[in-house]
Amino acid sequence: MIKILGNNYLQSLLTILRDRKTNFVVFRETVKEIGKFMAYEIAKELDYSDVNVETPLGIAKGKKRDDEIVLVIVLRAALPLVHGMMEVFRDSYLGVIAAKRIENNEDHAGLDFGVEISYMKLPNIDDKVIIIADPMLATGSTMISILSRLKELGKPKRIILATIISARPGVERVMKIHKDIDIYTLAVDNELNSDGYIVPGLGDAGDRAFGTI
Repeated sequence: MIKILGNNYLQSLLTILRDRKTNFVVFRETVKEIGKFMAYEIAKELDYSDVNVETPLGIAKGKKRDDEIVLVIVLRAALPLVHGMMEVFRDSYLGVIAAKRIENNEDHAGLDFGVEISYMKLPNIDDKVIIIADPMLATGSTMISILSRLKELGKPKRIILATIISARPGVERVMKIHKDIDIYTLAVDNELNSDGYIVPGLGDAGDRAFGTI
């Protein structure tokens, strides 16, 4: 399942990110804000139980979230996105993955780039809802590798990929191999350039968030 979050406020934040004139401080804070509101959208579709709670004056009916959450940061671009999500999922566990696409055109064919996963540290993921945060889903090569490795470590209840912009070719590749995941995104762009970057996209999310080149 792919869900495009099309409400006007989130789309206005996305417009700020796309603008090449947006400086890195504003860019980073905007990604964080998107993470918070994206977490609200994800939270709507989690499992809850009916409970009774004692107020100072009586008993009221309420809701309690049943799902345990593991937020997974794909370094480094996802750091501000996860910081925003943690404002909603304050009791979440946290996992960290360092992964990068091997940027060598001689070593890939089409969209199939090599991927190096140099670090992975996760809590127990069995029966938990895993939310993998990565602002850009481009060719899908990195995410396919991450999902395959993650599934070797346990059996989560559900896997959600939280992105800001996804490329249609990458979405199709990921969901062909990993049919059981859900993708939340603000936009699906149709094109990738010859280097595997999303067009029009927003550029390199990590560089733009941290002021690097």
